[in-house]
Amino acid sequence: RGKQTKAACIPCRKRKSKCDGIRPSCKSCVGKTTPCEYSVNPGVTQQQAVKNQLDAYKHVLNLLRQGNEAECEVLIKQLKAHELLADAVGNIMQ
Repeated sequence: RGKQTKAACIPCRKRKSKCDGIRPSCKSCVGKTTPCEYSVNPGVTQQQAVKNQLDAYKHVLNLLRQGNEAECEVLIKQLKAHELLADAVGNIMQ
């Protein structure tokens, strides 16, 4: 059995084709001359990335639940300041 890839690129996942996981462009995307993008950082599986994201969201919710009114107001402003929730949570986690 061949070596398993940590995470396939987005185009290979959409095509449901085998991805070798080579960055910046996998062999499949190079052969098809399509832009190769990965949704996760190198060395991280899709499942690990989703778990990390869930843990970050849980942390922000706990901050909201445990904070006083002023702290919660600041957190809510930070959440509303970003178009994407993932960006807002990432900013809060820093």
